[in-house]
Order: sequence, then C-alpha cells, then structure tokens
Amino acid sequence: MTRRTTKLAGFAGAAATLLASTALPTTASAEELRFAIGWPPNTNTSRTFETFGEVLSAETGGEMTAKVYPLSLLNFLESTTGVRDGIADLTTILLPYFLSDFPISNFGTELAALTDLVVEDGDRVGIVYAGAFMEWAMLNCPECMDEFSKNNSVFLGGGSSTRYHLICNKEVNTLEQLQGARIRAGGAWWARWASAMGATPVSMSINETFEGLNQGVLDCSASSNPELFNFGFIDVAKFVTTGAPGSQFPSATAVINKDVWLDASETEKTALLKAGAALAAGITFTYIGESQHGIAEAEKRGIPVKQAGPELMAKSRAHTESDAATVVANYTEKFGLKDGDAKVEQMKQLIDKWNGLTEGVADADALADIYFNEIMTKLDLSTYGQ
Repeated sequence: MTRRTTKLAGFAGAAATLLASTALPTTASAEELRFAIGWPPNTNTSRTFETFGEVLSAETGGEMTAKVYPLSLLNFLESTTGVRDGIADLTTILLPYFLSDFPISNFGTELAALTDLVVEDGDRVGIVYAGAFMEWAMLNCPECMDEFSKNNSVFLGGGSSTRYHLICNKEVNTLEQLQGARIRAGGAWWARWASAMGATPVSMSINETFEGLNQGVLDCSASSNPELFNFGFIDVAKFVTTGAPGSQFPSATAVINKDVWLDASETEKTALLKAGAALAAGITFTYIGESQHGIAEAEKRGIPVKQAGPELMAKSRAHTESDAATVVANYTEKFGLKDGDAKVEQMKQLIDKWNGLTEGVADADALADIYFNEIMTKLDLSTYGQ
C-alpha cells in the first residue's frame, strides 16, 4: 500500500484539526491505520480491539498495523461520517444508530432474537448470531454491501452481545409486575417487546440510563449483563431478571474506509479480513466474560438474579416467534425491502447452521478460525468492497 499515513496525537475530534495536522507524508514503509472506536479507554472492550492490530501486523509481517483510538477520534454518532471522510481508517458502526444509512443491514440486526428460539445459553447466542449475520450480510445480501459502499466504507466483520436481560431497581420478574413498568429500550425490537408485555418503553441514551434507574424515572433497563459494569448499573440495580426480554445487539465491529481498502493489495485485504474475523470473535468472547463476571458480582453483592417467571417467558417467546413478520412489514413499507419472508427463512437456516458450527467452541482463536474459513475465504477479493 502506498497511501499517505497520518500520525496523530491528542486529536480532539474535529475534522479541521485533523486536516491541519497532516501536511507531510511519512517515509516509513509500514502503514499504520487509525482505528477509532466509541468505547472509553481502559475497558475490556476497548482493549479487545488491540487484537485487530496484532493479527494484522502478524499477517503482513509488520507492513501494516493498526492503532486503536478509544473515544478520541470519533464517538459512536460520528463513526459513519468519520470513516467515510477519512478522519479514521477504521471504526465500529452501531447500525441501529444509522437506520436510514443502513436499512437492510438493520433488518438483519432485528432478526437477532430468532437465535433465542434455537440457543438456550444466553451467553452463547452472540457466538451463533455473529456468524449468521456476517455470512448473511457478506455473502448473501448485496443490498447490505451497497449500503456500506454508499458510505465509502467496507464491512470487515461484526460481533454481538450476550442475551438482553432486565436490570431493575425493583423486582420485575413476572408478567404481572411488568404491567406499566417503565423499561429503557435501546432499539425498536425491545420497544415492541415492552409494549407487547404491557410495559411502557422509554427511549433513553445508554449514558443517561444510570441516572434514570437511580432516580426512578426507569424501573428497568433492557440490557446485556456487561452493562452492569460498563455503565455502572450494578451500583443502582436491585434485581436482575434473566431470560427476558431476550435478543442481542449485533454491530459492524470492523468497518474500513473504502479508499484504504481499494489501495490495499490482495494479501493485505486477506490480512484485514483475518483481523476482522479475530476481532469479531474476540469482542464476542469479551462480552461473554463480562456477562459472567457481572452476574457473579451481582450475586456476591446480594442482588437477586432470577429467571423470568413462566408466564412471562411463554409470552416473550410467543412475541419473538411472531415479531419477524412485523419486522418484514415495517421494512417493506418504510425501506422497500424485497423478499423479506425469504430473507427471514434464510436467516433461520443460518442460525441453525452456526449453532452447529460453533458447538463446543471454547475460545476466541478457535472461533476466529471458523468465522474466517466459513465466511471471509469465500469472498471474491477482486470485487468485494468495490
């Protein structure tokens, strides 16, 4: 790759500052890519992103590396335009934040709850759906890849969270206790679930949720267990209900600027995809570890952690089974989705496939190999990301 490389220090986030600091090209032979993420520094999640650079460097003999910029170059809301305009070479895009830019890709994220109908282990659902979503998007959804291309970017891989539970400031464990309860819903799926259960969905930033729980504005947050520590919910939680609402949060964990991708050689592109697979696996296992730690710590602090009551579980499962039709209708009407029912059936088949492929996988390295061999090696590098 012969592209000019920019080395930054103390970047405050404004594009003008970046442009002013890039006057001279480097003479170094190695290419250092800037990977900007919206997570704060010194967290397990942000540290996991170092995996991308390590694999990239190893696969290119040090000729291409990546430096992670946690919550400095870009925040989550700046990610799409930031990577599009070259403020960063790589970023993570939380797709639900950009529904109009990635409508069909978001359709795929809203099908994540289908994994709950197949996989009982709430920690393992992310392993399965990350594989299903990546295969669906990269190999079977040209509309999805067009969405990234229109934003001057290329999708390199995506991870997913553990199953969403209810983190509450009081006991909310039965269908009766949910009636009228104010539930923070971080996306359309959880808002529909809350309404279907007789609760009241509340749209609130994750950064405001701690205070919402603390002040009683919320009764619960529909969240994955790692948020007990990532956002401090464990300090205000009084009850954790597992098993419901379910679903998970898939994301485009590694997205690269299209110009950078097109400048890369085929060997470099392979290395970038291998790094993307490693990051997808690494971030998914990080969430699993944080989920287990969060629950163990909650129990240690005397916070009750209980499975949702049988009536709630039954109604929640029935909602999950029927909701896919609602998703198809919504995206067909609003975004012109075509063959929505066929796409749902395809995703169900992929969930079954990935449930089998990943059974017994116990570490991120083994999972990364499966992701890479089953998905990335099947891409045509002469056309992918064009």
